[in-house]
Amino acid sequence: MEIARSEGAIDSWLEAVEALGALSANSRHVDMLQADGMTDAKFATIVRQVLPAITEKQLNLFRLLRRKSRLGLGPSIADYFRELVDEERGVVRAVVTTAVELDEERRRQVQQQLEQATGRRVVLDVQTDPAILGGMVLRIGDEMLDGSTRTRLRSLRSQLERAAS
Repeated sequence: MEIARSEGAIDSWLEAVEALGALSANSRHVDMLQADGMTDAKFATIVRQVLPAITEKQLNLFRLLRRKSRLGLGPSIADYFRELVDEERGVVRAVVTTAVELDEERRRQVQQQLEQATGRRVVLDVQTDPAILGGMVLRIGDEMLDGSTRTRLRSLRSQLERAAS
């Protein structure tokens, strides 16, 4: 991140690290790229086909990971770098799960409410899961707020069972 920031090239580095994540997401690809018969020239050619605009410093990151047999960490590195970029830009990512798909208006309302609550720009990942029955489950980072109907019903059942005993 420090290199990307000092070069004023955060977007370029983000693109490179996401390409690393994509290139190394499949363990068979990682095995092939780290195989003994893979020369540095072949490796660089493959990486440049995936990311033609890669800089020499960025390619050196790929090479270092390959040399240390750590290409398999690509997806984790990409996720972590994305978190650093989000933090740098004041962005928080939220996963919202509902029983039914949210229309565009409701999605915008949820996003605005979260932006007001967090004081940051929010990027929403909206998912549907009919098993929650209704309501909403919200996850921001390590925090989860569960306002689903399923959880409320379970809580009510517990209260009723305790009251009956």
